[in-house]
Amino acid sequence: MHRRTAAVVFSLLLLFTMRCATAPTAPAETTDIASQPIESMEAAPISELVAQVEIPYEQFTLDNGLRVIVHEDRKAPVVAVSIWYNVGSKDEPEGKTGFAHLFEHLMFNGSENAPGDYFEPLRQIGATDLNGTTWFDRTNYFQTVPTPALETALFLESDRMGHLLGAVTQEKLDNQRGVVQNEKRQGDNQPYGLVEYAQLKMMPEGHPYAHSTIGSMADLDAASLDDVRQWFRDKYGPNNAVLVLAGDLDAATARRLVTKYFGDIPRGPVNVPAEAPIVVLDEPHHIEMHDRVATTRLYRNWATPGLLDPESVPLDVALTVLGGLSSSRLDNILVRDEQLAVRVSAFHQDFHRLGFAEVQVDVKPGVDADLVAKRLDSIIADFIANGPTEDEVQRVAMRQVSNRIQGLEQVGGFGGKAVALAEGALYANDPDLYSKKLRAYGQVTPREVTEVMQKWLSKPALSIRVSPGEREAYEEAGSVGATQRPYYYRAPADSDQPMAPAPKATKREWPTVGSIADLDFPDVERTTLSNGIEVVYARRSTVPVVRLAVEFDAGHAADPRAKLGTQSLMLALLDEGTTSMSSVQLAEAQE
Repeated sequence: MHRRTAAVVFSLLLLFTMRCATAPTAPAETTDIASQPIESMEAAPISELVAQVEIPYEQFTLDNGLRVIVHEDRKAPVVAVSIWYNVGSKDEPEGKTGFAHLFEHLMFNGSENAPGDYFEPLRQIGATDLNGTTWFDRTNYFQTVPTPALETALFLESDRMGHLLGAVTQEKLDNQRGVVQNEKRQGDNQPYGLVEYAQLKMMPEGHPYAHSTIGSMADLDAASLDDVRQWFRDKYGPNNAVLVLAGDLDAATARRLVTKYFGDIPRGPVNVPAEAPIVVLDEPHHIEMHDRVATTRLYRNWATPGLLDPESVPLDVALTVLGGLSSSRLDNILVRDEQLAVRVSAFHQDFHRLGFAEVQVDVKPGVDADLVAKRLDSIIADFIANGPTEDEVQRVAMRQVSNRIQGLEQVGGFGGKAVALAEGALYANDPDLYSKKLRAYGQVTPREVTEVMQKWLSKPALSIRVSPGEREAYEEAGSVGATQRPYYYRAPADSDQPMAPAPKATKREWPTVGSIADLDFPDVERTTLSNGIEVVYARRSTVPVVRLAVEFDAGHAADPRAKLGTQSLMLALLDEGTTSMSSVQLAEAQE
């Protein structure tokens, strides 16, 4: 119920966000928005919205190469701490797949001066948005902490960067190896969970993006203590990291604290991100798979330009128009009109060196999958040939800009200001990359989208079909104590950089956590409309967004006992049209 309620509220939010973007910041003459017809509430031009998005920052680099970016935001007494390491699964050599993700786990499992699980001391100081992730291009750790606890967060991050190896034991390695392998099992045993491995096979063997970040069971089995320790020495030096602090502090304070906690960590070898050419198939390739699923799913996949290529934005627009909007081409044709599918999706994932374009269609039970596959290909071909409309492009661009603006109200988390600055600094050596991307969305045209589609999506595709049935063979981990299989090591070359010395165990004192002053929350205004609806309003001016939530005093408890689920069904139907708007019209208005 909560997920569905959030979806309804969010759609209202998008509708009003663009209206408020052009409103004056100071109180003006009261206007009864409810009395205005929907048609009069035109969306603000995207260029106006993008012009309001700015994250001022200062940056400096320590003598050991650690790059630090500081954004001052005093609206709340918290600081987001986000550290991004320039290492991901694309940097893993043969025989060591899964090492980057395995080390993400090990770095949460205690350091020399902070033994035990890192989550507990961070929770004790009130950290939120607390997590770490690994993907093809990076490993990152992030948390948002109360300002008086910032030194503790910096102490912990610096201890696992510079004082980790003494705490990495065989017991911890075995424990986290098991955790990662079980995480792999969980992911693989999801419906359609083996598809990613088939998709990555369109890359030639040895290509940096040819293996999954989770790695192989055999490589994880074979990882020795010496292997993982050397992996850390080679990849996790301060000169291979970007640290972003966003929130309740200034650059001078940040420099003093970062120097105090990170300044003594020695440099490591420079990890140059692996190059990765965009692989184009010589001819269409088809893969048949089976899984214990109720619905046949069709996939179309292409390798495409990556994050830093100007063609990544029009490609994202193209895939979103095709199958990423509530009113997308595939939704309208295959799901609503012809009713050949029960779910469709299309998206573009842009990584550092390349991207992946993907289309998914879940065939309606009882419908011939071959028929749906032909219809899907004809829709894609027509879209590539004729391109999107101006309105479709604008709706996609507005959604992307709106999502980014809403995310930037936070300093941390998965989509806050710290992430925006870190991503640009790590991949493009430009913390302002987010701004350039937003401007690109505001300027993209249907012609650009069409040309980019014709360049990349007209190339041979990897087609995968997953039909209901028994799965094919599955690779499992070896038994505990099994003989480890040998794998290939490359002998060091004369040109190789020297290994960083193993840091010596140093006793470090934990910083104290200060007290938090009383918080000053925004004033809340209340009124009641003539029809009895209570209105509660809290003014916040950090981003040009109005969040609108409508709540009713009814939920599952109000369902008739003989008709349980009535309330959830009613909520689900709210997006399916009104007496004056169809579901497509409603979706387009929201977008």
